[in-house]
Amino acid sequence: MNRKGFTLIELIGVIVILSLLTLIIVPNVVTYLQQGISDSKEFQSESIVLGAKNWASDHKDELPDDGDTLNLQFSTLQSGGYIEKNIKDPETGDEIDANAMCVVITNNGKKYNYEVKECS
Repeated sequence: MNRKGFTLIELIGVIVILSLLTLIIVPNVVTYLQQGISDSKEFQSESIVLGAKNWASDHKDELPDDGDTLNLQFSTLQSGGYIEKNIKDPETGDEIDANAMCVVITNNGKKYNYEVKECS
């Protein structure tokens, strides 16, 4: 036989090798994508807290007294130029409602704690 081409066994071998490579590569790619989203959310929260700290340094008279908290809406930070106007959720890509999210500033006597939460 003088035919050129691949035999069925050779083609099945290539398919098996490609399948094994896919089984090894795909879970790693998914893990890296999920880690990237998680890192992005953490970085975004840190940036928002930094904006709230900048707002606090400019509005010291509005900060809460010892043991009290202050809910600082994203819209306040956005209008003052402390954070970006259009903040998107890294998981969904949807724009975050600036009136629904807050930075909760708590005075525990010696320092202020900042936490990003949904406004209640």
